[in-house]
Order: sequence, then structure tokens, then C-alpha cells
Amino acid sequence: MKFNQAALLLASALLAACGSSSPVGGTDATASSYQVPVPTVTGPIGTAGIHGHPLWDSSYKLSDLGYDEQEYFVSGTAKTYTEPSTTAPYTTRIIVRRPIDPSKFNGTVVLDWVNVTAQFENAVDTLEAHQLFHREGFAYVHVSAQAAGLCCLPELTPKLWDPVRYMAISHPGDDYSLDMFSQIAKAMKSPPAVDPMAGLKVRKIIAVGQSQSGTRMRDYLNKAQPETKIMDAFLVHADGSGDKTFPHDPLVPTIQLYSEREASPDEPNVTRNYRLWEIAGAAHQDFWIGYHQIEGSALRAVADTPQQAGSADEALHVAAGNYGEQIDPAQLACVVQGTQFPLRYSVMAAIHYLDRWAKTGAAPPKGERFQFDGSGKLARDQYSNAKGGIRLPPIDVPVASYLSDLCNLGGITLPFTDLQLQEMYPTHADYYCKMKAATKRSVDQGFLLPEDAQDLMSRVNGAKNRWLIDGTPDC
Repeated sequence: MKFNQAALLLASALLAACGSSSPVGGTDATASSYQVPVPTVTGPIGTAGIHGHPLWDSSYKLSDLGYDEQEYFVSGTAKTYTEPSTTAPYTTRIIVRRPIDPSKFNGTVVLDWVNVTAQFENAVDTLEAHQLFHREGFAYVHVSAQAAGLCCLPELTPKLWDPVRYMAISHPGDDYSLDMFSQIAKAMKSPPAVDPMAGLKVRKIIAVGQSQSGTRMRDYLNKAQPETKIMDAFLVHADGSGDKTFPHDPLVPTIQLYSEREASPDEPNVTRNYRLWEIAGAAHQDFWIGYHQIEGSALRAVADTPQQAGSADEALHVAAGNYGEQIDPAQLACVVQGTQFPLRYSVMAAIHYLDRWAKTGAAPPKGERFQFDGSGKLARDQYSNAKGGIRLPPIDVPVASYLSDLCNLGGITLPFTDLQLQEMYPTHADYYCKMKAATKRSVDQGFLLPEDAQDLMSRVNGAKNRWLIDGTPDC
């Protein structure tokens, strides 16, 4: 793996980009209705500015995958959810990725409130789920909702990275961010003169955010959604301290998706329109995200590398998707921080089921809770892997220990030695059959999508080099 100095600095900051932040003040479920204003949309911005492309656009040509990618500026007057409420003008930016062929659009837009804790934008859930978006026809939008991601140090913020392109950007402060987010959603459903969806008809909007941005999703769900009623579903992903209490039942389908870092024995205080998915083996930030950032979007941002062919993204997946079946020395040094457990499968399943839930009313399955010891700590098995929770095949048929509490927020993966593997699974065929059964079970339970099951089993099949004896699968 090749790194330049700036990319290494970004790697060290990726996990910091997933911390929590304090909530914005708010309302409750009895809030009166609020007619969200339609903002002004300007663009597409095209090749304007010093760099000639958006900061944090795709490192590969989305057109090769049947998608268009355009940046727009969104302007309006936003209100706060503080007391007393005030208003202020704003101009922010969005990056819209949408199917080129209208017949491929599934009618749903995913709004990703990008994480800014490290003072640059980190679109975690977009990176986790972009395979799902492309194969199921979602549109997905990078939303610059917070001030820290737009200006100031470090250099990888729009106002400093390209002051010419982003001269018009003006953020009044995060107290206004919830209403800004509402207005961006409004522009999707009730487009202004410049339509960011280029004529595609939006049926549903799913709001997503991870860690610090997951906290913002909770804020929006609890405080803005009761009066705007504009979002159709929420993914609250790894929000802060693991709080599972809400002032009222969510008004729309909501999945709270937790890694081991957010684990606590407390029970949620809501049930209606709510699912809690606790993912055994998952760390707060994973290798998939770090690898895609460093080898993809960071290189383009730092060095203005040209967008590669769409197949380049698939090439990234090969290495980024390692779940511990292949030994990676970088894991021992935290070079690209984050465990190799495939959390992306859970993120994609969650968004898939939120879309179905919002459109049909069919709720996703309920996840098993984590198990805890007598002191309230997460219980672990003989391999140091978590007990309980939603158990994807790599945790039920392990080839590695997933240590979620090392390398800051990311954890590391410690693959079992070849000797351990031979003792647990005498032949590769034995391991293959056990993984095949576990994969079918996860698909049947609804926690693994069939396409991702195929991806996982192809990786299982490619791990023969770890065994002395291949064997012949009889499953």
C-alpha cells in the first residue's frame, strides 16, 4: 500500500473523526407542524475553482457504474432549535450521486450527514453502503451540514482547499444545522428552479449518520422530525455513548446500529418504529472505511489524482474487504486503523430494510442483544470475540479475533495462526461448509443480504492458501 505524508495524517485522524458531540437544543413529539422552506439551489458547480472538482468527490468514475455525480450549493434562511429560536442566512454544499437512467432509480434518497469531528468531512455510511446504493438504485447525497467540515484547519476543508470554488459558502453555526438539513431534504422532495435530482421523483428519504453524526441523527429524530415530518426513516449509527433512551417513540422507521464500543446492558425505552442492531465483532471505525479513504478519496483530495475507471472501486474492495481470512501485517501496526470485521454488511442490510419498512410497513427482524458479564462489561468467548448480538458468519465461524478496544476507536484483527486453523477446521472444505451454513442462516434471519452472502463466500473460497489440505466440500 502506498501512502504519502498527507494521507498518513488522514489515516491517523480517521478514528478521531468518529467522536461524539453535544446535542443541539430541541422540542418533543407534540411539536407543532413546521412548513420547511424550499431553499435556493445553485449548480451544478462543475469544474469551477482551482482544483476543478468537488472536495471529497468519488475517486472513480461513477458514470461507469451508471451514476451521475454533481455538486450544488444550497442557500436559504435557517432557524435554530434553541430557546429563543433565531434565524440566519446560510449557503452550504451537497454532492448528489443519482442514477443516470431514471428507470434505475428506486425512488429513495439517502442523506448522509457527514462526520466532522476531525475537522474534515468523513462520509462513513456512504463508504460502507455504496455497493448497496449502486445495485439497488438509491440516490445518495453527501451533506455538508456542519461548520467544521467547511472551513478552518486542517487544509482539507472546502473553504481552505479551494477558496475560489467555495467562496460563496457561509455557515452560521451548528445551531442552525438541523433546519439546514430539513431544507436540503425539502429540495429533494419539492425541487426548486434548479432541481438537484434532475427530474427524478423522490418517494422516500432516509437520513443516516455515524458516531458524531449519529448523535445529530438522534437530535433530528427527537427534535426536528416531530414538526417537519420530512424524513421517512433514520439510521442512527454508533451514536456517542450508546444511549438507547428517547423522549418519545420514533415517528418513522429507525434502526440504531451499534458496534461493540457502544455496548451497554441498558434496555431501549422505545419499541414502536424502532430496532436495535448490536453487531458482534464490529468496532466503531473499520478497516473498510480507512482503506477506501486512504487509497481512494484522500489521494484525490491531496494530490488531485484523476478519477479512475469505475472498476477501480471494485479493485479497492478486494483488499478492503478482507475479514481476517488473509493475514495483513498492517493490522498489527494500526497503519490503516480499524478492525477488518465486515460491518458494511450490516450497514447495507439496515439501509435496505429501512427502505422496505418506509415503503411497505414491513419491519426488519429484531436483533439479539449483546451479552454482558456480572460487572456490566461485554462478555467474550475463548477467542476474545463478543458474545451475543447479531452474529454474522465471521464471528460464528471465526478465523480471527476482533479486538474492538485497541487502536483507539478502530480495533484490530488478529488472524488465527495456520496451526489454530488446522485444529479448528482440518481442511479448507470443512471451513467452507461451516461458513456456507452460517451464511445461509444469516440470510434466512434477515441480517445478511444475498448479494453480500455471495461476496463473503467468494472470499471464503479464496482463503485456501491458509490450509495444508483443501478437501472436497460435501455441503
